[in-house]
Amino acid sequence: MFPASVLPLLMEIPEIEALTRAAFPDWKEAGEFSVEVIDRTGSGRRFFRLTKEGQVPDSTLFAMHYSLERRENGRFAEITRFLEEIGVPVPRILSADAENHVLWLEDLGAVDLASFQEENWQTTRAPLYRAALSAVLPLHRVGETANAPGLPELEPPFDAALYQWEQDYFFEHFAANFSTAAEAELAEARASNDLRALVDELAAEPRALLHRDFQSSNVMIRDGHAYLIDYQGLRWGVPEYDLASLLFDPYVELAAEHREELARTYHELRGAGGEGESWDRFRARLDRCACQRLMQALGAYGNLGLNKGQPGFLRHIPVAVKRLREIAIDRGAAPSLAPVLSLRETSVA
Repeated sequence: MFPASVLPLLMEIPEIEALTRAAFPDWKEAGEFSVEVIDRTGSGRRFFRLTKEGQVPDSTLFAMHYSLERRENGRFAEITRFLEEIGVPVPRILSADAENHVLWLEDLGAVDLASFQEENWQTTRAPLYRAALSAVLPLHRVGETANAPGLPELEPPFDAALYQWEQDYFFEHFAANFSTAAEAELAEARASNDLRALVDELAAEPRALLHRDFQSSNVMIRDGHAYLIDYQGLRWGVPEYDLASLLFDPYVELAAEHREELARTYHELRGAGGEGESWDRFRARLDRCACQRLMQALGAYGNLGLNKGQPGFLRHIPVAVKRLREIAIDRGAAPSLAPVLSLRETSVA
């Protein structure tokens, strides 16, 4: 119906309705059905929640149309099947139309982990965060030296070059635009031994499979169970980078004592203590990963907010800076960042 050579960047509702009727016989003769459009900005994907009404409960499908402007989008189905095989909870693929770049997925609903940030910690949030940690754990148990059957093509791994790129991204898109530090101070911090050591130490760590964007809006919650989404950036890296992405997520409020509680839970779940690694060594590695991840996030917020027409990301900068200061300065992961982390008063919307 839509040859790949002329495939529109993002399909509209009539096209996805027609393809859905063609793919699913029980939807072919259905009357009108409602369609909710969900854009994943900047990802080259558009999602559609289709609801066939008049049934109890209503029948729903979740469709994803993707372009190949980002190569990982074309690997989503293969990655999904691999994750299912190793025990990671992900949405089931119900049908695929490779010619038109459409996948139909199990509808996990619209409730993510971030939706619960106003709920009680002990009775609601803590169990859900523990469920999220259990969900990602099978990924982190696949080490780079393991022979994992069916391993799909991955994104480039975290190495010294990628860690350095993230730091450069931070200075170019965040520090240059939002920090009160003078140009000479920024240059000194950028070339500091602290940040060089951060790159070298993380690059020397053993690598396992990473989600790469394991944060609260990429963990869906259904009936108390956690499911991962947006995992097409799968690659090799240090598992604590994923953990830091969740625990220091600027999109939600998470108390320091709760982050510490979850870090200890993860340490126990992964069995690191049983392998002879001390809590202190594990915690130091988590600090390094959190410092690196928050630098990457701040670079992304600056780039998206100033250069990509998405100013809403700017509002997350103060929280991300506060958390980076906690890790880099208070916990000593990169003290040289201190002058960089002073925000201009009028720089953030």
